[in-house]
Amino acid sequence: MNHYLYWPEGLLIACSVMTIAWLWQWKHDHPAIVDVVWSYLTPALAVGWIFLEPETLWTRKLLVAVPIAIWGIRLGTYLQNRLKHDGSDGRYNAMSEAMGKWKTLGYFFFYQFQALGAFFLALSPYTALTGSPGEIRLIDLAALMLWIAAFFGESIADHQLARFRSDPSNKGKVCDTGLWKYSRHPNYFFEWLMWIVWLLMASGSSTWWVSGAAALAMFILVTKITGIPYVEDQSIRSRGDLYRDYQQRTSSFIPWFPKLKTEI
Repeated sequence: MNHYLYWPEGLLIACSVMTIAWLWQWKHDHPAIVDVVWSYLTPALAVGWIFLEPETLWTRKLLVAVPIAIWGIRLGTYLQNRLKHDGSDGRYNAMSEAMGKWKTLGYFFFYQFQALGAFFLALSPYTALTGSPGEIRLIDLAALMLWIAAFFGESIADHQLARFRSDPSNKGKVCDTGLWKYSRHPNYFFEWLMWIVWLLMASGSSTWWVSGAAALAMFILVTKITGIPYVEDQSIRSRGDLYRDYQQRTSSFIPWFPKLKTEI
């Protein structure tokens, strides 16, 4: 099996798509659109590589392609609807202010970095395809069950948070019900689990480490860089001691039983 089939073309497509997205945001001054584009671009690259692979069983192609396609459609649609509702994203407002007069050039390089990220992460489900190209194994079916659980977990977490925020009486409060009672970031946890799925399916492939690196990169991103640190800082600024109390009694990432509530 040719593990490098159409990889250069995929990278070129990713950079071209993000360049077009950058030009659009330059005209409309709406940089948060990059998240929506990234959510659709990543699975599009993966699905393209999967179905262009000539030596793999079709049922295995579907086993890998359908989940990553559903993931991208759900995430992209969710982010698009959230942008329409909120109008902007605080992360990019802060980024624009920090860049100052270099904003246009800064966002060009940022969008290209997102293109590289989409390219790299799309390699993970493609590598899962090569774990056992001629058959579907028990570990593949177990991984599919894990993906289903993670997909519904993330969907439920996003729905619970959106419903909480849509209630005017909850303004200034902390969402600590449903899955958010057991984790401060259940959406990130279930998102990360999906990338563990590709690592399980990639077992047996000589390039399994690609899926392993993608899962590790996703973990670092959501827990140390773009995910939890930013959200927690924003939440403390807007909710103060209410959120600090929530931090003390609720697991940061992996869902777990909350500690007894402390007085503030």
